[in-house]
Amino acid sequence: MAFGAHSGDHAIYPDCRPEFFTLIEASMKAGNEGHIDTGFQLVAPFLNLAKADIVRGGARLGVPFELTWSCYEGGEAHCGACGTCVERREAFAEAGVADPTLYAPAQKDAVR
Repeated sequence: MAFGAHSGDHAIYPDCRPEFFTLIEASMKAGNEGHIDTGFQLVAPFLNLAKADIVRGGARLGVPFELTWSCYEGGEAHCGACGTCVERREAFAEAGVADPTLYAPAQKDAVR
């Protein structure tokens, strides 16, 4: 089983910290003792990587980033303004990789 937390989330989300990962893996194994494959592992390949590192790695592997989703708002396009959209834009810029993400047009008169 894979867990997609990254280092940029450690300070914000307790469930994205290495300590949580260690405890949740142990809990999954203990809670399923006798019914879980002995080789079961919870993997967190991005746990110690920044988003820009993930983008660089994905670009090297040919990840179709236009098919990935980060936005908290939902909809047909990324909102471009929520925390994850801002972090996504910053990660692509920092990585030096073109961002193929479709973002919604800015709503100048929108009330938030």
